[in-house]
Amino acid sequence: MLAQALLLLDDTSPLAVAVDRRIPASARKLQAEVTAAWPRLAGRVSFVSGDLDRVAILPTDVVVSVHACGALTDVVLERAVSAGARLAVLPCCHHHSSADARRFAGWMDGALAIDVARAQRLELAGYRVWTQTLPAEITPKGRLLLARRLI
Repeated sequence: MLAQALLLLDDTSPLAVAVDRRIPASARKLQAEVTAAWPRLAGRVSFVSGDLDRVAILPTDVVVSVHACGALTDVVLERAVSAGARLAVLPCCHHHSSADARRFAGWMDGALAIDVARAQRLELAGYRVWTQTLPAEITPKGRLLLARRLI
């Protein structure tokens, strides 16, 4: 659904690729329903079942991840940074035993510490970073991290 929504918001993108280890059974039916309502999306979303490593990421891409559990958010960030792509992630299920969580434990909660460290790593990699918080009514894990490589 996210890939389809992003194409509706940005019609300049030619296609979107949705990657998940297991594509939900409802994905094709949802795609058919969305395409019936917005025919311009026909043929513009493809589904890849497997790891993110199976997908080539280009510097012109926008890598988006919602609720990538634990270290999967870091994999998404690493893949986007290695390609120089723009990114937007909504992290989820933080591992509080990580070094980043322990490093700032005296000042802030572990999940926030992990996300602060992620933002710092992006800046050190030459990215401009924006942070936002989504309302708790939408999602209890609502820290949004946006970034684009500086030229």
